[in-house]
Amino acid sequence: MGRHHGLIAFRLFLAALCVGSLTAQGAEDAQEYYEPGIVLPTGEGREHILRACTRCHTLEGVPAYSKYWGYERWLPMVENMVQHGSRLNEEEKIIVARYLGKYFGTD
Repeated sequence: MGRHHGLIAFRLFLAALCVGSLTAQGAEDAQEYYEPGIVLPTGEGREHILRACTRCHTLEGVPAYSKYWGYERWLPMVENMVQHGSRLNEEEKIIVARYLGKYFGTD
């Protein structure tokens, strides 16, 4: 996939997550979570993803990046999600990005 198409896909992914986060504001207050929508393999980081990521959105778009995103691409995405309200500390961000790179990426 070319750089241009990758950038477009990234922007679409962010837009979908933002729309999901707008509708999830009330759910966060009630401590409700979205169903992941995909199978998450057992591994270090899985519980962080279930706790932090599904507060605002499903994970159905994640497998679309499995052929061309590794840890180096996932980490900025995770950091972006933290800037938008995901609750992960510095260590957890790295763990989540490694998990995504391993199970839904090129690592």
